[in-house]
Amino acid sequence: MSSNNTSALKIGLRRFAWALAVATLLFALVVLDFLRFGGWFTELPPTTDHRCRSLPLSASSEDIQIDRSRGLAFLSLLDRRGLITGSAKDGDIGILDLNDPDAAPLSALGSIPVGFRPHGMSLYPMGDGSYRLFVISHPPDGSHIIEVFEQPSSGGFFIPVASFSSPLFQSPNAIVATGPSQFYLVNDKGATNGFERLRETLFRSGLSTIVYFDSTQPEAEQARVVATGVKTGVGLGMSLDGRWLFAAETLGKRIAIFERNAGTGDIEIIGHLPTPGSPDNIHIDGKGLLWVAVHPKLLDLVRHFGDPDHRSPSLIMQYSPRSELISDEPGIAPADLLAGEWLTAHFNDGELISAGSVGAVHHDMLLIGSITESHVLQCRLQEGLE
Repeated sequence: MSSNNTSALKIGLRRFAWALAVATLLFALVVLDFLRFGGWFTELPPTTDHRCRSLPLSASSEDIQIDRSRGLAFLSLLDRRGLITGSAKDGDIGILDLNDPDAAPLSALGSIPVGFRPHGMSLYPMGDGSYRLFVISHPPDGSHIIEVFEQPSSGGFFIPVASFSSPLFQSPNAIVATGPSQFYLVNDKGATNGFERLRETLFRSGLSTIVYFDSTQPEAEQARVVATGVKTGVGLGMSLDGRWLFAAETLGKRIAIFERNAGTGDIEIIGHLPTPGSPDNIHIDGKGLLWVAVHPKLLDLVRHFGDPDHRSPSLIMQYSPRSELISDEPGIAPADLLAGEWLTAHFNDGELISAGSVGAVHHDMLLIGSITESHVLQCRLQEGLE
């Protein structure tokens, strides 16, 4: 072999070695970032010392809505473990009387739509003593429907009164009703092809959207996208005065805060609240405080989906904005809303309940629902968190 060929071979080997080293380093950085984001290195808080009891359910309750005026809890019931294994049945909406310490959940629906598979919910008081319950449903045919149920002022079961759908309901996860037939929903996926799915999942690109729907508008204008760039939206909440909309971004590990135009439904981003993990459902209590379920170890959650015996920690956080922000006082600087304080309301390592997805509060009672577990926790809050 000539000296020239030998020299060229050495140069080629050196270039290959450098390329291999760079590729190895990049791969290692990607793996480390994946582990970091998934909570591999996350230090968990101490287990909360709460008085909790487990209340058996017919299926898991991924979302919970509270009727504060009557002391009732509504539970989104579906065999979500069955969805994973391919054996899921139609779901139901449960109702639990929080005024009776011995009450058991009952069905709230007088009639269940065919293929009803409930997800996120929103309860809306009509002002005349009747109530509407907006429920995201994912029927077996792969469609996404908003089922609307109504309970008359005389009480009794909720009856189906409307169904809404739109191509913009791409993968709805959470919903907030703002009127008798108006609501926001957030999609937890936005990818339309394999490349976008890779970007969305692996690189946590914000491809999800928030959609505003108003059935009083012409059909072609009823649904419209009002926010883009959401990093896997899984929770929505609205302040008591209707001015602020909160969106939980699981792959952003943050809560997005929007200022809302009640007349048009338009929203404008004002900032983000970092969360100590991947947030899930958002609950707003009677004082205007945010209660957010957080998955501190996303890798454990994924493993729990495949293995029910593998625990996924459940963490409920309380966020306290400045007190004046829950009033109707005009002119509050949005920056004040971002200057609140996070407190740990409840934590357990998954022994009491795994994959906690919602924490809903009524007085000193905290209800914790799960994506997969067929029970809820009823816990008495520590003083200072009521």
